Amino acid sequence: MDAKQLKDDGLKLYREARYEEAAAKFVEAQQAFVAAGDAKEAAECINNRGVCWRQAAKFDEATAAFEEARSAFQGLNDSMGEGQVLGNLAALADSKGNGKQALELYQQAVEIFEKLDAQDYVKDTYTAISKLQLKQRNFMGAIASFDAGLEQLDNPNLVERMARKILGGGTPKSVDKPED
Repeated sequence: MDAKQLKDDGLKLYREARYEEAAAKFVEAQQAFVAAGDAKEAAECINNRGVCWRQAAKFDEATAAFEEARSAFQGLNDSMGEGQVLGNLAALADSKGNGKQALELYQQAVEIFEKLDAQDYVKDTYTAISKLQLKQRNFMGAIASFDAGLEQLDNPNLVERMARKILGGGTPKSVDKPED
């Protein structure tokens, strides 16, 4: 079986909530991608394995996989991959009840995504930060983070525009503003 098929099988198992089986399939896919000389796909399989272990509440295994994936993406100079792993490490820290560490990791991910001008990833990460802050009962922080995420939108939909208006945010990026 080829590497892509193994990865697809892992994704299918994951969608079926068969997390441990999916993690094992991602190991096979990772090995096949390494053999094929595709280090980026191999790193993604490591990250996917971490997601599986987090969903299975096997936090030590998830931590080990995410740290391995982060190192692999750093070795590839793949900032996007590293940012995604940081987001996964943050979600893992949150799952383990370490909100402070989760917030720090999410903020590191935001910094990477902002440097890459990856607006959707910045928005999604700010949304995750907002949800975390809500759980921590930091309502003002949650609102500010949600608003910061909305600011990333070039073409907000009606609900997003309404949220910006309610939160008192500025005009969307797509609207030209007069210069002072």
